[in-house]
Amino acid sequence: MADAIIAKAKSIYGKQLTRYDYNNLIYKNSISGVVAYLKDTERYREVFRNINEAQIHRGQVEQMLSKEVFELYFKLCRFMSADKSSFCNYLIKETEVKQIISALMYIKARSADGYLLEMPAYLMDYISFDMMKLSKAGDYEQVLEVLADTPYCKVLRPILTGSGSHDLEECAVALYAWYIRWAFKAIGRNYKGREAKELKEIFMRQSDLSNIMLCYRKRSLFSEDTETIKKSLRSTHYLVTPAMLDEILAQPDADVQLLALLKRIYFKSKINYDPENLEISIHRYNYNYYKKQLSFTSNGTMALYSLMGLCEIERSNLQKIIEGARYNRLPSETEQLLVF
Repeated sequence: MADAIIAKAKSIYGKQLTRYDYNNLIYKNSISGVVAYLKDTERYREVFRNINEAQIHRGQVEQMLSKEVFELYFKLCRFMSADKSSFCNYLIKETEVKQIISALMYIKARSADGYLLEMPAYLMDYISFDMMKLSKAGDYEQVLEVLADTPYCKVLRPILTGSGSHDLEECAVALYAWYIRWAFKAIGRNYKGREAKELKEIFMRQSDLSNIMLCYRKRSLFSEDTETIKKSLRSTHYLVTPAMLDEILAQPDADVQLLALLKRIYFKSKINYDPENLEISIHRYNYNYYKKQLSFTSNGTMALYSLMGLCEIERSNLQKIIEGARYNRLPSETEQLLVF
């Protein structure tokens, strides 16, 4: 089974857009032009086959691209015969966390229909809570009612009720901590030895990168103190320990040292980072990491995870290209935002 899923993943990756495609797409000056080009690619021919590119708008294109990623994911999960407790359902759990955070943000912003307008309705049959009820929630207590039969309610209740902080950043930290615990337990049930170690390392690496980026952003842009920053960090780590971050944050040039740490441990000489676009630099690191894993892994689940990471990066690239066409951004400016 592992060999079959790896072969499928590599075959799908082989159909992804190339640098040549991106070089052509960034010069399209309309959304219809972008869609017309995608209709002629093997990767997106079926996605846009019955679409009139002259009538489709930006939101529809972006939703179709997101839906395509999930449809591919579900197809591969069915091929692997993954049940609901399997680690292969990691993307659903991660999506549930993101949807809850999104709904809470719109409530805080007092945007009554904000979440409803962006809600991925095509996921309704897969999410463990009622997304329509979530979209109608007008306050935090109603969100907790929607989530009553899920683990997320227990995570959020102490924060959103009574003397809780009602702080959305604290909610996000708590939800992602739960997600990582779920992932580690699911990995422990389904995998042993090297396979389990490799899958857990994915999350520990991402925690390192997330923590460095958060520290850098909060210190360089907002001059937040160390204790405030530490409340935002993920508790898991791989090569970047809490003690290392504490030591750096105590220094007057912490922002410079954080960038040096990122380059020394992760980017090395392979990624040229831009402090103004650090998130894009991290996505480029991830792109190289996923490509390497997909090329050399013998673990079918690692192949699935790596492929989905690459598909998400491709989707993000197309979103930036569509934005560029919509707002008449210079091709050279859009190119700087792409990851490949």
